[in-house]
Amino acid sequence: MAQQYNIAEDFLLDDSFLRYRMGIDVEAEQYWVAWLAAHPDKRIPFNEACRLFDVLNGSQGRLNVEVAHFRGLLQEHAHQQHGKLPKVRRMGWWRVAAAAVLVFAVSVAGWKLLYKVESPTPEKGIAATNGNDIQPGQTKAQLLMGDGTSVNLDDLSEQGLEEKDGTRIGKNKGQLVYDAAEGSGKELIYNTLTTPRGGEYKVTLPDGSRVWMNAGSSLRFPTRFNGSNRTVYLTGEAYFEVAQSPAQPFLVEMPNGLKVAVLGTGFNIMAYEDESALHTTLVTGKVKVISPDGKDVVLAPAQQAVLLRKNGQMKVEEADVDKVIAWKGGMFEFDDDDLSTVMRQLSRWYDVDVKYSGPIPDKHYTGSIRKLSTLSQALRILKTAGIRFTIDGRQIIVDVQE
Repeated sequence: MAQQYNIAEDFLLDDSFLRYRMGIDVEAEQYWVAWLAAHPDKRIPFNEACRLFDVLNGSQGRLNVEVAHFRGLLQEHAHQQHGKLPKVRRMGWWRVAAAAVLVFAVSVAGWKLLYKVESPTPEKGIAATNGNDIQPGQTKAQLLMGDGTSVNLDDLSEQGLEEKDGTRIGKNKGQLVYDAAEGSGKELIYNTLTTPRGGEYKVTLPDGSRVWMNAGSSLRFPTRFNGSNRTVYLTGEAYFEVAQSPAQPFLVEMPNGLKVAVLGTGFNIMAYEDESALHTTLVTGKVKVISPDGKDVVLAPAQQAVLLRKNGQMKVEEADVDKVIAWKGGMFEFDDDDLSTVMRQLSRWYDVDVKYSGPIPDKHYTGSIRKLSTLSQALRILKTAGIRFTIDGRQIIVDVQE
């Protein structure tokens, strides 16, 4: 009831309110807009809760700092805003820290800066959702079959398809599943699965290997694996869980000549044409990454091979696996990434073009955004860094406010 929300913290301890401020729940947003309209006398603590939530999330960065240190920061902030609080309220602030999973920090030229957050009103938030906004990407893809037929997988029935070699292609809960035909003397038939910008898809290959396709990616593969290896061809980004078959190594080839040889493992390849480097990140098992000039490196779990496009040099470095495969679990994860990197990921997922009104600012971001957010919700958190955005059709116009 309304009388339960007397101070800002009462709102911040409500899971529905947190989901509303994180921009991940349309129903929660609609509920709180309507609630505030029905309880105008609660506007002051409501707006204070919005402001405190944004300040905390805009200044503290990720929740992977030392627990005691982060609790101290929250208690200090609570003291500044409300004066000395009772001990029970201080414990409440730590509950807010544990619940606030959408967090962001910004650094400029190596210095961490704290920005004063001007919290958008609920009315503005809901207007963006119903007005000039763009919905997140979906599970969608195109399948190019061996005879040149292109199939929109949204329209594929549960009965599936059949290739001319007898391979059955089924659809199960939004993913493609191949059941290879028997026989080894038939000519190989290749299929190509393509996810557009704003789409993602999952496919189980004829050997049982599973592949998660990120937006703007393409995978070409045979309808059955014969011969001494299992070779597929990737552009864009995908996560692989390869079925073990030591007698038939799994091989992923990229257009620039990079190859990844696998025996049985889980790994991620990011090879978008508009990125300055190709990243192969090993999660489990073992892979060999072979550069276009024939040099190779063997990765251990939590390592990644980075191939620079400009000079073809390849290096091995430790990887933040959670960040690398966050897209597969429905998140954007950034760790000191520059604005261009952030916007390239958003442009692929929301199928929009990005235009800068001036020089690209030297700002770096650390934090998380849920992929279920609308575009305006995803961009809203970046405004805490002084960056302003306009959505014009399917274009984001970036304007830097100094």
